[in-house]
Amino acid sequence: MDCIVGADHKSVVLTFTEELTNFTIAEKLKEQTAEEVVKTIRSIFKNRLFKKCIKGIITDQGKEFSKWKEIEKITNANVYFCDPGTPTQKPKVERMNRDIRHWLPPGTDFNLVDTKKLNWIMKTINEKLRPSLNWISSKKAFNFLALVTK
Repeated sequence: MDCIVGADHKSVVLTFTEELTNFTIAEKLKEQTAEEVVKTIRSIFKNRLFKKCIKGIITDQGKEFSKWKEIEKITNANVYFCDPGTPTQKPKVERMNRDIRHWLPPGTDFNLVDTKKLNWIMKTINEKLRPSLNWISSKKAFNFLALVTK
């Protein structure tokens, strides 16, 4: 889980990546606060498949993730934090953020990106065939994971 910050630190997108499949959800936040992250996580985890498949969450130590105990209750998953200054401890999250940045480069004001465009970007990313997944998409791998996870 991570935040991508937009132009002049005035807009932000929360990204949530399932580690086995790289399936990623991105949601715009009204502000980069712990309360807004919790609200968005609550919305994401209304999807039973996501709740079923997520066993752990890795994130950085940003203040927006300070309500981690509440996130654990919502998701029924443990939250783990990277050491300060080591985003390399969450490489899949960073890789997916880089894919998103292909479509929304640094300097983008996310307030000007509508939900339809963000959803299209995520659909494109999640349907990309991935060598690391034996040439299937993250979406297909996630759907399979949901079928086999108890």
